[in-house]
Amino acid sequence: MKQCLFSSGSELANLVVTSDLPQQAWNAITLLTNSIPNSQSSLELRFELSRVGNRTIIAFVTSSSFALNQLQHGSDLVSSSSSTAKESFAVFESLSSKTQFVINKASITLFDQNLDKLSELKAKIEYSIPLIVTGCYLGGSIASLFTLWLLESGNFTKAKPLCITFGSPLIGDSALQKTLAKFSWNSNFLHLASDQDPVPRILKNHSPGTENAANVYKPFGTFLLCSESACSCFEDPETILELLMETAPRGATNQDPYQGAPLLDYGQILDRLKRKALAKDNCDADSASSPFKASIIVQLSAIGIISPQPQREEQENIDINTLVEKMEKQERKFLMGKKKYFISYAKLAELKIFMTYLEWYKKSSKDKEVGYYDSYKNKLYRSDLDVDEFCKRLTNYWIDMVEDAEKKPQKGPFFTKQFLLGATNYRRMVEPLNIGKYYKEKGGRDYENQGRDRHFILLEQWLEQWQNDQNESRSTPNDGKRKMVAGSLTEDSCFWAKVEEAILSCSLLKNNEPSVEEKESTKETLKKFEDYVLDLLRNYSVSPEIFLKGSSFMKWWKDYKEAMGRSYTSPLTNIMDNCKYEKYAKGDL
Repeated sequence: MKQCLFSSGSELANLVVTSDLPQQAWNAITLLTNSIPNSQSSLELRFELSRVGNRTIIAFVTSSSFALNQLQHGSDLVSSSSSTAKESFAVFESLSSKTQFVINKASITLFDQNLDKLSELKAKIEYSIPLIVTGCYLGGSIASLFTLWLLESGNFTKAKPLCITFGSPLIGDSALQKTLAKFSWNSNFLHLASDQDPVPRILKNHSPGTENAANVYKPFGTFLLCSESACSCFEDPETILELLMETAPRGATNQDPYQGAPLLDYGQILDRLKRKALAKDNCDADSASSPFKASIIVQLSAIGIISPQPQREEQENIDINTLVEKMEKQERKFLMGKKKYFISYAKLAELKIFMTYLEWYKKSSKDKEVGYYDSYKNKLYRSDLDVDEFCKRLTNYWIDMVEDAEKKPQKGPFFTKQFLLGATNYRRMVEPLNIGKYYKEKGGRDYENQGRDRHFILLEQWLEQWQNDQNESRSTPNDGKRKMVAGSLTEDSCFWAKVEEAILSCSLLKNNEPSVEEKESTKETLKKFEDYVLDLLRNYSVSPEIFLKGSSFMKWWKDYKEAMGRSYTSPLTNIMDNCKYEKYAKGDL
């Protein structure tokens, strides 16, 4: 079935302007601006943290004259790898480690000059409280950089900060925009720009004069473009650049953009937009050939490009049809790109079916007194062969997800809790099967150091980091684990690799070839494995399937007793020889 696209920018914009957030942000800017004595009005940067209701607002301001002067003399782009503002670029460590990007010189220089003060401000933030970071003109640029710094630190336990800027210039290039687009950080930025405000357009056509044509200013986040009558939201960078040019103040192309730019009162603009409803009769949306095209026409009408009929003579220099067609193409491409993100979630739900099959396979093998690890390793039944396809599909998916995660700008795992839990269940279910194949079919040794796939390693590391961040112990006994142990997966997905190595060590002791020193060393290694197993049992961190008759673990135990001699005793021999392990599945070890 053909999917019907619709661009909902006008609806989103109306939702934004009727909310309290933009007005609260602007009020904070106004209060900070009014609190500055006239004698200090030329100071470079002022900021203030305040509480408004249940949220914190941090506002950044500069005077319009200072901002325009800085932008005029600092319109070049500074590379993240340059020595300029080196300390400031260092706070974007994971961003710069993924790619080389550039930032407007005026913005990064002002940020760098105030880095110590900004560090003190950052230390005052309560990360459990919703946060808005806001600013106008060059203050908005600093607000954007400060928000990127906060996102980089990843300290927020609830909602991430929302950055709202008013009339701010573009600050970065396409490399920065693309890097942020790979993660959900774009949704943390909302930039308001009036069609009467030249400042957001100042750097639009600036060329840094580099040999690389890609090094030009590109917007990131959501832009709310507004006219006298209405407003609309846009996310696609190319569309935003096009519309910033089309909605520039009349005659701006013939004037010096750095002279005579007044500070617009975005508070009045927001009040007006709240009161005015978009009149559908004033645009040509009804004549559009599709809902998607109609929604684009509505958006163009909202930001003043398509005007009511009496004003149409002012638009002789704009080819409306060409612009609509260009926007339709760009928006379609952008929406299809966003669709891929949601497909990953849909595919995760689809792959749950494969996990369900593996759970059935695990239960079926248990009923045969073998266990799914040994059943798969030895290919005892037809169902063991069917498992290969499910494992392959699951593994390919998670390899792709891990590769994608490593491209993300933030530190640590990019997974949400939902993704991380899914990844952990996958790893604990599927990696044992990889281990079985490694030792049975490939005759491998030392799986953990020589045979383990990199994506398993990273998924485990990310889980451990998440547990540390949540102050969760990796394996602590509790009532919940005791009650659920019968159907649980072994927490250490490399458990069976350790079992296989222990079996090989027992075989080495049987051969009578090793020297006395080698035998003692091997016995010490086996005792360490015994302690490891005992720790798993005490913490209910291993599946009771290891005690099934056909289990490789039971084979190891038989070989181990023989190698150590009948007189050998230990806490584990007490559990095994007295069949206390039979109570383990009931949580009563």
